[in-house]
Amino acid sequence: MAAEKSIEVRVGALIVISLGILAAFILVMGGLSFQKTYSVYVDFNNPGGLQSGAPIRIAGVKVGKVAELEFMGGRVDEKTGRRSLVRAKLALEERVKQAIHDDADFYVTTQGVLGEQFLAIEPGSADKPPIAEGAVIKGIDPPRLDLFLAKGYELLETTMKALHNNRELISDLATNAAGLLKGLNGAVADNRERINRTLANLESLSNEANTLVAHSRTNYVDNPKLTHIIDTIDALSTQIQSDSAPLLKDARESLANLNRASRLVGGEQEQAQLRKTLDEVVQLAARANATAADAQAIVQHVRRGSGTVGALVMDEAIFDDVQEMVRDLKHNPWKFLWRQ
Repeated sequence: MAAEKSIEVRVGALIVISLGILAAFILVMGGLSFQKTYSVYVDFNNPGGLQSGAPIRIAGVKVGKVAELEFMGGRVDEKTGRRSLVRAKLALEERVKQAIHDDADFYVTTQGVLGEQFLAIEPGSADKPPIAEGAVIKGIDPPRLDLFLAKGYELLETTMKALHNNRELISDLATNAAGLLKGLNGAVADNRERINRTLANLESLSNEANTLVAHSRTNYVDNPKLTHIIDTIDALSTQIQSDSAPLLKDARESLANLNRASRLVGGEQEQAQLRKTLDEVVQLAARANATAADAQAIVQHVRRGSGTVGALVMDEAIFDDVQEMVRDLKHNPWKFLWRQ
């Protein structure tokens, strides 16, 4: 009996040890962690193949897991004001709470090409505050390879149907294109000399254009005469600018003098006296003009030889007779008293 009980005890102990090992294996493989966690929510339009329980990693290190995926139905969230389809509840370990900041990026990726999908976190800038517990973040949707393949397959199928339904038209287009290429080849072969001549003319024209540009640059850009003219104009403008300052100063002084003169004659009595003086000056100028006109008329009258004075001045014979009479009276003054 003792031997049988010893065997049963051993078998029971072996079973308990095996169950303990199995439980530990399940806990280890399941990624069960006994660390304290806090919750953060991430909204996706399509999280791809992300599932509840998927690991969360920062720089490849597991820091939590996806606790829950909730279908939002595309409604507008009152807290964020955004419209989303799926909201993931993240259970993050407390040890990374200070490492994830407000500008962190949450995105879905895979381990390798065909590995399981997990949620990766880029912590963000160190100068930003840590993300708050219970915050709702907008995540980055994974690339839709399945949608890309579906669209590509649909496009390929549509293309194949179009090619199948238009075989005759495509054959005609290919035949016409071949004929066109053949005709072009023949035209090029028949006009090879003309084409070569045209190319040579183009090359010559290009060389002449380069020469013209070089001469133009030499004569009109780098010409010392033009540089001298520009320098002269520059110096002249500088001299005018320097001379204009005294002129402006004199003009300002003249305006100031006029203002002072206008203030001096600002009274009614002074203005009346000034107007009277101006009227007298105007009358005097009119009389002077009239006198000058009379004098000019007299001079013209004398020049024409009109009148006694004109005859004496302009007629040489009368002038000679008068001169002879004066000479005779000078030598024979008695003739003033005696008359024959």
